[in-house]
Formats: sequence, structure tokens, C-alpha cells
Amino acid sequence: MDKNNSLENTIIDALHAGTWDWNVQNGSLKINARWAEIIGYTLEDLEPISILTWPKFAHPEDFKKSNIELKKLFSREIDVYSFEARMRHKDGHWVWILDTGSVVEWTDSGKPLRVIGAHIDVTQQRQNQIKLQENEKMLRQIMDNSDDVIYRLSFEGSFTFLSNGWQTMFGYTVEETIGESFEKYIHPDDFDLVKNFLKLIIQTRKSQQLRGYRFRSASGDWIFLETNASPILENDVIVGFAGVARNISELIKKQREIEYLSYHDQLTRFKNRHFLVEFETEINKPENFPLTIISIDINDLKVINDNYGHHRGDQLIQRAATILQNCIPYQEYMFRMGGDEFLVFLPQTTLEEAKKIKEIIELEIAAKHTTEFPLSLAIGFHIKETPSLDLFDDVTKADQHMYKNKEKVKKKILNFI
Repeated sequence: MDKNNSLENTIIDALHAGTWDWNVQNGSLKINARWAEIIGYTLEDLEPISILTWPKFAHPEDFKKSNIELKKLFSREIDVYSFEARMRHKDGHWVWILDTGSVVEWTDSGKPLRVIGAHIDVTQQRQNQIKLQENEKMLRQIMDNSDDVIYRLSFEGSFTFLSNGWQTMFGYTVEETIGESFEKYIHPDDFDLVKNFLKLIIQTRKSQQLRGYRFRSASGDWIFLETNASPILENDVIVGFAGVARNISELIKKQREIEYLSYHDQLTRFKNRHFLVEFETEINKPENFPLTIISIDINDLKVINDNYGHHRGDQLIQRAATILQNCIPYQEYMFRMGGDEFLVFLPQTTLEEAKKIKEIIELEIAAKHTTEFPLSLAIGFHIKETPSLDLFDDVTKADQHMYKNKEKVKKKILNFI
């Protein structure tokens, strides 16, 4: 018996448990020092101790639950009484305890005589649980209200989790998408891009970022995305990927607009000098030869600007641009170099073809002639037969032919004035 008692005491000490021994019939209650210590007291502080000591410190709601559980225990509906309850600490705060008990003796008439049990302080665990629940609630609120898509993929690439942002962004329900592969939604041209992105995560075992890939929405539109994703590890093995995807379609659109404006003349929508400098190598490729370079200048534009205002001059520039677009078959490399100057590159175009284009332009100008602000163009061209390091050397040659032509053109606008 002493050995058994010693073992029981060792277990109680290991659990750091408060114990209680209740005589149900006479109401006496025996508790150990730890029972009192959990709520900030000593045994002496609690004297006289009886079953009435329990409701004195128990939370009223939990005391009611305790009585319900005890009735189940006394009616033999359950063998062990166990639930978490709050007790008022000496300092005024509530302490959470796991209260367990069992009937160990019954009266001859079958009534409970002796019940023993234990209190284990679970305040820290309970606080951790509450904090975890609060964090989970906050995270869920963030996910539910975020315009971004929070996702998880299996190692094979199937969706295992999606936030509500998925339906908001793409129009598919979360339920119909879970279990589907991302490959179902990705733009064919971006497939290798995303595959390599996931491979990089696997290789580095670190978070990576990808920008500019496209997913198809339920309406058929392609949405540009940016994502950050990390590997999901279990026992140091990558089992999937977790990340956040953001819709950057508007950003891509604005960037393209800015890029377009940086490479195009706003008045004519022709490419500008900046584009020519950036893409000189592309134009100067051997497969473009013979490359015809046409230099065009609006005669006496300054006279129009000075005498009738720049808005009239702009109208003349737009008329010239429209005629060039109508007469020149290849428009990929049409430039407004600034002011009254235009430059056109025609790949695989011979001297004879260039002369015909010049004639067509002159005929179009004559057909669209107006006595008010007549349009006059000086045109010169140079045929580039072989590659050279500096394309602008050949542009200069075309300019020289244009200036010779300019001298021969009658200045109709001056005559008009």
C-alpha cells in the first residue's frame, strides 16, 4: 500500500496537479496544497474547507456545467467526470483548470459516497488556444476580404486550397477548382514559365517571385498575375507549394501605355527616334536587305506654324502621316523623327520599288490637294545593300537625297501666302 501511495504521489507531483477528495454524503472535502496554489492561496487561507469551497471560486457558468456533469457521474451515465472550468485567482483574474473526477466508493444503497479527482492548470494552453483561434479568425478574415488569391498546390500542381479571392478574380467557384491542375487555367505561352518557376522553388527550397504570367477567367479573359510562392515541407520533403497571386492586369496595361508613348510620337502614332535608337540592331538585320531608307520632310512647316499657329502645323503633319500610311505597304518601321521629319525603312525593297512608292505618294498628295495649307513633301531614299555597324550613316545618305529633292520642290505654301 505504501508503495502504491508513493507511486500515486509521484504521478501527482509530475502532473503538478491539485487533488480533491469529496465525501458526497457529509460534504467534507480534502484538497492538497497545489489545489490552493493554482488559485493563489495556501491551505490555511482557505480554511474551513468543504464542498462549499468549490462554488466559492468557480465561475458561475462553469459551476452549473459541473453540476450537470456530476449528475451524469452519479447516475452512472459516465464513468469519469472531466471538463475545463474557470476559477477566480486571488489576484482577480480567471484561471483555467482541467477538472477530472470519478466515484471510487458507493453506499450500500447505490448512492455515491466518495469521489476523488484532480485539478490541472491549463491556463497557458487555453490562452494559446484562444490566441490561435483569434489568429485563425484574423487570417480567415484577411483571406476572405483580400482581392488577392491565397493558394496551395500539391507537388503535382493541383489546387488543394484557394481563398475567396479566386472566385472574385476569375469567376470560378472554389469548390469546382479544388483538385484541378493549374495547367487548366494557364495561358499556353506561359506554361513553361510557370513550370520553371516551380522547379526553381524545388531547387532552391526558398520563396520565389514570378511576374507577368496569365490565367484565363471564367469569362474567357486573360488576367496577368504576379505571385510569391514558397515550398511546403513535411519531414524536410517538399510536398507542395503555398503562395499569393495578385492581379496586375491594370499595371501591365499602364506600363504598356507608358512604353508605347515612350516609343511613339503622340501626334501621328508613328514610332519615334527613341525606338530607332533602341531597335537599330533589329532593323539592321541581313534578312532585311536590300533595305530601302526613305527620308521625308514637310516643306515649309515652319511658315505654317509662324503664320497660322502650331495647331495648323499639327494638322499638316497629321495629313502627311495619313498619306504615308495609305501609300507605304510596310508600316512596321515608320518614324516621325521630330518636327517636320519622317523616316521609313522598307525591308527587301529594291530601287525600282522605292521609286514607285515615291510616285504613289506624290499622286496621293495631288489627289488630296487643297488650296488652304497645301501639303508638299521632299522625299529622298537610299538603298542599303549590306550590313554596316552604324545604320545612321545610311540614314544620312537618304537625308542628303531628300535635301536635293527639297531644293527642286516649288514652295507652294509661300506662293499661297
